Amino acid sequence: MPAESRPCAAARPDNPAGRPGTRQQVRAAQAARQLTQQGQPCPVACTLQLIGEWWAVLIVRDALRGMTRFEEFRRNLDISPAILSRRLQTLVDVGIMERHRYREHPPRDEYVLTEAGRALQPVIAALRGWGRLYLERHDDASKES
Repeated sequence: MPAESRPCAAARPDNPAGRPGTRQQVRAAQAARQLTQQGQPCPVACTLQLIGEWWAVLIVRDALRGMTRFEEFRRNLDISPAILSRRLQTLVDVGIMERHRYREHPPRDEYVLTEAGRALQPVIAALRGWGRLYLERHDDASKES
């Protein structure tokens, strides 16, 4: 089966790590499956299914900047511990980050990007560049009005 018509690994029921849980993840999985069934290329849908939730993208952005510890992410993103914990677990489950224990008592982990996670750097850079180019232009036009 050509790569463009293969279903997303995370959308297949035989992949427990990628099994969707939240309503948003379920909708993303359904959309990816629908695109695949229609014979349309779905690499973008598959990628968005894995990292499309905006907290996940911001966590990867911060990890690319060198953050590794739960408290660093929580403070910088001003995110609730429960949401951060779930997003980090998802990123670990799909292979974008790895968890490493750095202290036993009390247990403390750090989260490090895998090769797949580091490969997202150009994607994050492109989002940043697009935002600077088009959002700043939009903000400038709004101020002139």
